Amino acid sequence: MSSSRPAVIALAGLFLLIAWSSTWFEIAAVGTYTDGLEREPTIRTHYMIDNSHESFEMSIENSTPLLLYWIEREDVSTEPTTQEGNSSDMPTDPPSSDGSSDPCSGSCLDRARSLVGLTMLALFAALCLSSARPTTPLRAAAALVWLLGTVVILTAVPLAAAADFGISGGEDGGGSATGGFDTNTQETVEVDQFAHFEQDGDVGLSFDGISFTYDSVGFDLGLLAEGDRQAVIESAPTEGEPGYESLIGFHGEMTIGPGPILTWWLLTAPLVIVNLRGHRDPLEEE
Repeated sequence: MSSSRPAVIALAGLFLLIAWSSTWFEIAAVGTYTDGLEREPTIRTHYMIDNSHESFEMSIENSTPLLLYWIEREDVSTEPTTQEGNSSDMPTDPPSSDGSSDPCSGSCLDRARSLVGLTMLALFAALCLSSARPTTPLRAAAALVWLLGTVVILTAVPLAAAADFGISGGEDGGGSATGGFDTNTQETVEVDQFAHFEQDGDVGLSFDGISFTYDSVGFDLGLLAEGDRQAVIESAPTEGEPGYESLIGFHGEMTIGPGPILTWWLLTAPLVIVNLRGHRDPLEEE
C-alpha cells in the first residue's frame, strides 16, 4: 500500500488543479416586470463563474415597454422621499467607515475564491503530511479539511455570488429596485427613487442548486410630474387615483448551480479514503 501513496498524492493534486481551473458555478436569472409595464418585459441573464472572473449573457424579452419606461422616467435620486413608515426612506449620511454597509469591502466572490483556494491548498498539504507521517490527528485533519472544502464550495461561493448580484441584500436602501436583476442593463433604478417601496426575498434548494427569489413593488416617483410626487409620498394611491400609474412591480428568480468544480472535488474523496486506509496496514503489523 505504501507504494501507492505517491500516485494517490499526484492524482489528488491533479484533480484539485483541474477543479480550480474549471467552471465553478452557473447562474440563471430571470426577472419580470409584473406591474406597471405592458407585456411584462423580462430580463434573462446567464452567468459563468470561475477562479478569476464572471462572464455573462443577457437578453430582454418584450424590451420596447422597458426601454420606453427608462426613457420617459426622470431621475429623482437627489429628491427626498421622507414619509413615516416608508421603507424607501434613505439616510443622508455617508456609509460608516466600519464597513457595516459593505461587509465584503468590495467583491464577496473574491473573498470566496480566496477561501476556496486556501481549502484546496490545505487539503493537499494534509494529504502530503498524513502520507509522510501517518498519525491519527493528521488523518483526521485531512478528512476534516475535505468536509470543510465541500461546505465552502457548496455554500460560500453561491451566497457570495448572490450578494454581489444584489439579490441577497437586506432591507437597507440604496440598491437596485429590482434586487440587482437590472445591473447589466443600460439603466438601473435605485430604491430611493420609489415611494412606499416594499421588497421581499427568499432562499431555497432545488434540483438545479440554490434558488433565490425576489419581489418588489412601489411607486416610481420618476414617472410623476414634480408637483404630484409629494402627494404620492404622503399617501399611497389606490387604483384609479392620480399617481397610481407609477406603480411598478417586479419578480425575479435566480438559480445557482455547481459546475465541474464540484465533480473534480468529489473525485478527491476516494483518494482521501485510499490514502488514509493505506496507513492502517503498517501500523497494525507493528
